[in-house]
Amino acid sequence: MDKTKNSNKYIPEEIYNILRKQHYQIKDHSAVKLCGWVRKSLLENKNCYKSKFYGIATHRCIQCTPSVIWCQQNCIFCWRVLPSDLNKCDNNNINNQNIGYKLPKWKEPEEVMNDIFEMHRTIIMGYKGILDRIGEKKFNEAINPKHVAISLSGEPTVYPYLKELIELFHKKGLSTFVVSNGILTDVIAEINPTQLYVSLDAYDLDSYKKICGGKEAQWEKILNTLDILESKKRTCLRTTLIRNYNDDIEKFIPLYERANTNFIELKSYMNVGYSRKRLNLDDMLKHDEIIDISKTLEENSFYKLEDDSFDSRVSLLVNENRKINPKIKFDY
Repeated sequence: MDKTKNSNKYIPEEIYNILRKQHYQIKDHSAVKLCGWVRKSLLENKNCYKSKFYGIATHRCIQCTPSVIWCQQNCIFCWRVLPSDLNKCDNNNINNQNIGYKLPKWKEPEEVMNDIFEMHRTIIMGYKGILDRIGEKKFNEAINPKHVAISLSGEPTVYPYLKELIELFHKKGLSTFVVSNGILTDVIAEINPTQLYVSLDAYDLDSYKKICGGKEAQWEKILNTLDILESKKRTCLRTTLIRNYNDDIEKFIPLYERANTNFIELKSYMNVGYSRKRLNLDDMLKHDEIIDISKTLEENSFYKLEDDSFDSRVSLLVNENRKINPKIKFDY
C-alpha cells in the first residue's frame, strides 16, 4: 500500500504527497514533523539553539502547526512547497489576504491538540526499537513532551482558535513558542504563548514584496503588529538573513526599536527544502558573518549580543531597556 496516498480532504494530493515524503505527519489541517535536532538529541545527545538560548529540553519538544499549508506570504526562503513552486494558486481570502489554498473546515482546539499529541507519539514510538542507544529515561521523556513549537509551516494565526489551543497546551503543563508573520494583528494581540516570535524579514515595502511576495496592505498590518509587541509579555523578532537581499542590518534598526521586543534573533537563510528552487547555497551567510552583523546591530541600537549557535548560524540579542533572562524556568 502506498503510504503517501492522500486521504486528506483539505490538502491537494500533489502537496500532500510532497509533505508525506518529507516525513510530515498530517491530520486534516494540522501537522507534526520531527525536528532534526530532536533526532540529534535522542541519538547524539546534541541540543538545538533553543536549548542553548532559552533552556528548552530539545528531546521534549513538538514541532507542529494547526495550518500546515495556509499562509498569506510566499517567502523565497521558505523550505515548504509553495503554490508558485507548482504553478498552482487556488486563491482564497482571509481578511482580504491571499492564502493560496481553499481554507478547510477548522477543527476545535481540543481535537487539534489531541491530533498533535497523537502524531508526535507515532513519530517517537519509532525510536522504541533502539532503546539501547537512546536510553529508556530519555525515550519516556520524549514521548511525554513539555514544549510545543507552533512554527512548522503555514501561518498559525490563520487557525481561528489559536488562542484557545495555546491555553490548552498550557493547562497540560507545556510551554509554547509561536512563530507568526505578524499580518493578523488582532490575533497577535489576543494570544499569549510562552514566547511570541514575529518574523521580520524585510525593512520596507519594496524588500517585503521581493522577499515575502507580499502586498502593501500586508506590510501595513505587520507594522501595526510591531506597535503592539511592547505590550506582550515575552517577544522576539526573528530575521532570516539572505545575502544581498536583506543583510544590511542598519536598515532594520528603526523597526527593531519601534517594536521594542525583548529579543532579536538573526539567522542565516538555510538552503534546504523547496527554497533550493528559489535561492542558492551562496545566498547563505556564514556564522562569522552573522556575528559581524550582530555586532553592527549592537553598536547602533539598544540590543546587545547575548549568545550564538554556530551549528544553526543564529545569534541572540537582548533588549537592554527591557532586559529579562533569556532562560525560561521550565517545570522539567
